[in-house]
Amino acid sequence: MDIWDIRGFAAGRPVECTERMATLAAALALVLLVGCASPGPPQPPSLKLPEVVSDVTASRVGDAVRLHWTTPSRTTDKLLIAGPVMAEICREIDASASTASAKAGQNTAASAGKNAVTAPCSPVVVRVRATPGASEAVDALPAELTAAPARLLAYRVQLRNAAGRTAGASAAVFAASGPAPQAVEELRGRATKAGVVLEWRPESGGAETVEVDRSLLEPPSAPHAAPTATAPPTHKIALPGTAKEPTETRLQVGGAASIVADAGGTVDRTAQIGHAYRYTVQRVRSVELSGQRVELRSVPSAAVTVERKDVFAPEAPAGLVAVPGFAGEAGAQTQKPAIDLSWEPNMEPRIAGYRVYRRDLDGDGAWQQLGSQLVPVAAYRDATVVSGRRYAYRVIAVDAAGNESARSDEVVETAPAR
Repeated sequence: MDIWDIRGFAAGRPVECTERMATLAAALALVLLVGCASPGPPQPPSLKLPEVVSDVTASRVGDAVRLHWTTPSRTTDKLLIAGPVMAEICREIDASASTASAKAGQNTAASAGKNAVTAPCSPVVVRVRATPGASEAVDALPAELTAAPARLLAYRVQLRNAAGRTAGASAAVFAASGPAPQAVEELRGRATKAGVVLEWRPESGGAETVEVDRSLLEPPSAPHAAPTATAPPTHKIALPGTAKEPTETRLQVGGAASIVADAGGTVDRTAQIGHAYRYTVQRVRSVELSGQRVELRSVPSAAVTVERKDVFAPEAPAGLVAVPGFAGEAGAQTQKPAIDLSWEPNMEPRIAGYRVYRRDLDGDGAWQQLGSQLVPVAAYRDATVVSGRRYAYRVIAVDAAGNESARSDEVVETAPAR
C-alpha cells in the first residue's frame, strides 16, 4: 500500500483514527530529525603542552641565583604529562617591565583558549630535566654580573614537552646582580645556661643583617639505632616536659626587619636543654633596584654542632625568712613549737624541688637535711625544734636532672616557748 492508499484508508476512518495517524507521523519526523543532527565543529587535537609554571621563586646566594618552582603534572588539556619535560631558565638584565609583560602574556594565553601558546622567553641560560613536583635550577652568574654596580635580574621558567613545544613562560621573578656579602668565617658555638652562644669573625663596613639557620639534630651522645620500616627515626627530646620544636628554624640577629652592625656573635636563647643543634650563618643585604626590593645573601658559613646538655645549676633560692610559731590546733595542749620557713620560688623551668638544711646552734652545729624527699613548694614547717634553742637554716634548689644550686643565705631563729 503506498502513501496514497494510506491517505485514502485514513480518510474513510473515523476522526479518532485520523488523529492517531497524524500523531504517529509527527513522532516519526522528530526521530528522523534528531538522528540527522550536526555533531558540531571538530575539536582540535591536544598539543600536550605542560601547564605554565606559576610559583617560581629566585634567591641570590653567593655568585649564583637559585630558582625553585613546582613542575605541573598535567597539560593545558588537563591530561597527565607523558614523557620527559625540559625546563628552560631565562634571564633578562635591567628588565623593570618584566612583571607587567609576563602578566599580560599569561592573561592573553588564558583568554585565547586552553591550547593557546604565549611567546617563549629568552635568552635561555639554564636547561634542566624536570619531573612533576618540587624542582630547582641554579644560574651561576658570569663575572660581569658579580661585579658592581648591582642591577636587576628578571627570571622566567618555561617547560617544553618531548616535541619541544611550550605553553609559555612563567611570570617574572627578580634577583640582584653585583657583589654578594662576605661569607661568615670562623663560626664557633658553645652551650651556656643562657642558651647557645655563637661567635664569628665580624665584618665591618657593610649595612647587612645576619641570619642564623638552625637544624634540630639527635644528641651526639645518644645511641643511634638502625631505622626500621615500622619505626621511622625521630628527633629525641632528652628531658620530659619540653615542647616539641620545629626541625628547621631561622633566627635573625638584632630582631626582624632591622639593620644591625655585625657584632660577631649572638645568643640563641630559644635552644632547649637536652637537644643538639646544627648552625650555619649568612649575611644578608637588601637593595632596591628599579622599584623591586631584592636580597643578596652570602654563601652559608661552615656548620657547627652544639649539644645543650642539662649540666647547669639552677639559681640559689633568695629571700629566705624564718618565723617562730606552733604546730597543731590553736589553744590545744598538744601544740608544739615550730619554725616556719619561706623563700622566693625559683622560676626556672624544670625545677624539681628544694632541700632544706638545719643546724642546732646550741648543739653540735652540724648541718642536717630535713626530710629525705624534695620539698615541692617554696615553704617548709620545721616542727622538730626544741623550745628555747636557736637554729640556723639554708635552702638549695634542685632541677629535674639533679643539678643543685648554690646555698641560699643563712637565717637564724629561736624556737618559741609556751
